[in-house]
Amino acid sequence: MYLSITSSRPNTNNVSEPKSTVVPLLDLSDTLGACWPTGGTSPGSQIQPGAPHSHQPPGKLCPASAGIERHSMSKQTESSFLIVSSVPAFYQHLLRGIATYEELGNRILTEIKAAYAFRQVERVRELASILARLPIKECQLVAQYYLVWCQCRKLEYRTDILEKIAEQTRIYKAKALKSRATFDLYEGKSESALYFYAEALKASESISDYVATSRGIAAAKSIEGFHASALRDIENLLPLIRHVDPLIYFEVLNSYAVELLETNRITEAQDVAFIAVSSPYGPFYSEWQETLSEARSSRRRSSVITVPQPQEYDATQYESQPQDTLPDLRVEIVIDFMNANLQRSISLEELAEAACLSPSHFSHLFKSQTGLSPVQYLINLRMEKARHLLTTSLLSIKEIMALVGCDTRSNFLNHFRTHFDCTPTEYRKLHFHRPLNHRN
Repeated sequence: MYLSITSSRPNTNNVSEPKSTVVPLLDLSDTLGACWPTGGTSPGSQIQPGAPHSHQPPGKLCPASAGIERHSMSKQTESSFLIVSSVPAFYQHLLRGIATYEELGNRILTEIKAAYAFRQVERVRELASILARLPIKECQLVAQYYLVWCQCRKLEYRTDILEKIAEQTRIYKAKALKSRATFDLYEGKSESALYFYAEALKASESISDYVATSRGIAAAKSIEGFHASALRDIENLLPLIRHVDPLIYFEVLNSYAVELLETNRITEAQDVAFIAVSSPYGPFYSEWQETLSEARSSRRRSSVITVPQPQEYDATQYESQPQDTLPDLRVEIVIDFMNANLQRSISLEELAEAACLSPSHFSHLFKSQTGLSPVQYLINLRMEKARHLLTTSLLSIKEIMALVGCDTRSNFLNHFRTHFDCTPTEYRKLHFHRPLNHRN
């Protein structure tokens, strides 16, 4: 299990040429081509919520306490790093004045953090590929961490790689675990996400890691609809954020604005969101801009949106909006997507992708338009269709479960009882005659 870590140290004495010391995690052959050492590998990377940022103090990949010795680079080795560079002059800058792999690793990491903070994916990928070539295991793991983040930006979530990184790294364990949790959160696996967030908290060795992970836990609560608890969690972090890295500071402010909106504290939400958007990172974080836009539009409307309990099944009934609410086409598209896919499992991430939004901002937009979280809305649609089929067809309970996307009988019964105060069988006995008496 990845939580029982044993630190392994590569033999770094008298090193003149880079040699990989880690079992391969990601295949970098496409990135490095023939320059990658035979049998070599590269590690490290994460996703938005907790990865490093530009203004973070330069991290030490090989701190003195780690017991990793400094080692010199030969001129031949120094030149070999330029082979993979698309901008040789930039890498000449990286190598200027560098005498050891440790110094080079820390300089590259500083550049990676800056590129990461401003979401320069290709620059992160290229720098991480160079970092992965250093004959220091921790450098390779950190590089792999950022390469996973690059894949994440293409919606490819390599949870297996993050777990392997967490097994081996010393300084990026908390970040890898937090990213692992966030991947699960994006896929709608809240329980699993909370587990990995808890493990990330245990592994946090800096206040920035602690705050970033705590923010992730608050986001998980928010997605599940526990906005009051999420807001309390974030407010408890506010005294700490002055001590964290700048990117995390503004990420927390954005999350705070989202939860203020959920609790109808619109003016405060707008003020906080404006601070985040006005930061140097603001132009690169569309979700922050969405928060500010939502706050401004909510302030103009100043209305609470509710959805009445439906009496008869109608696939379009949830689409109606109060007159004082401006309908959002993205929400209508998602509702159509739900109705077209009721027979299968649908994750929050899928719904967010259909709306071209991040999961957290999609959840907020959806609730502001319908009065319900996306998950609850989808459950309502499933139960209404089940009720309709019970009263208008001779399908078995099992067949109806399959048609409304309920994979377990217990979940189906629990949701049905919550909506109609009786079991499906009881409901059919009471109401099956009604459709037969109503002919078009």
